[in-house]
Amino acid sequence: MKEPSEPRQKVLWIKPEYLQEILAGRKTIEVRVGYSNIRRLQAGDILLLNQEHPYRIRRICIYPDFEHLLAQEPTDRIAPGLSAQELLSALRVLYPPEKEALGAVAIELEPASPIR
Repeated sequence: MKEPSEPRQKVLWIKPEYLQEILAGRKTIEVRVGYSNIRRLQAGDILLLNQEHPYRIRRICIYPDFEHLLAQEPTDRIAPGLSAQELLSALRVLYPPEKEALGAVAIELEPASPIR
């Protein structure tokens, strides 16, 4: 019988202002574009945010673009205080059209036990 495998771990860098929202529990969904390393992530994997804050991926969804993502995901859990239109504009400043064309990825996070 196969032993259950340990969750995979990856470091994910978050800008300090967004990291504070995650640590406070207000931001529970991180949005990225579909780079190959992001597409390999799976529910259950552990992300070490900025190398020190362990968070488990609760759910991960891939959408064709930011508009589809924002039609399905709660914007207040991605960027508290921003409207959907403001968030769309902010995402498009971060990611130009050729990056958005890779797909939009919503990663729902939850705190994980510290890694030993």
